[in-house]
Amino acid sequence: MKNLSLLRHATAVKDPRFVDFDRPLDPTGEREVMRLGMALRDLGAHFDQIFCSPAVRTVRTAALLLQAMDHPTDGRVTVERAMYTSSTMVLFRMIGRIPDDHDHVLLVGHNPEFTELANRLSIDVGELDPCTYVRFEFDVDSWLSLEHATPVNVAILRPPH
Repeated sequence: MKNLSLLRHATAVKDPRFVDFDRPLDPTGEREVMRLGMALRDLGAHFDQIFCSPAVRTVRTAALLLQAMDHPTDGRVTVERAMYTSSTMVLFRMIGRIPDDHDHVLLVGHNPEFTELANRLSIDVGELDPCTYVRFEFDVDSWLSLEHATPVNVAILRPPH
């Protein structure tokens, strides 16, 4: 079984003083991701690895999520430059390179790519608003098989969590 979770970054500031890459989370976004982290902690969620876009808002989303889950951050978060202004093709290639000894992986990134990826994996997902978390469970042994597999379970947590 492989579990792929997607998390669109939490709500970021809309301030023209920041270039897109450097936009931080706004206070609402910080609260959203902390609530999500506590909900995932209460559900017993665990990630073998987290891959994150290098943008300020995604890195902060991943850090706050792990903090709220009471999980250490050391070695768990890999910043993937290709996840910023990406495509579903690039994301599927990245997923295919995940070591098969990892059973649950979280990707933290952006729209429109995450909504496109989620809806390629399952038609039931719809639009991913900020801080929306989706977990896909696949009955496969290899991450390479994921692009053409159908999930056996899809769970969605939307704000407020």
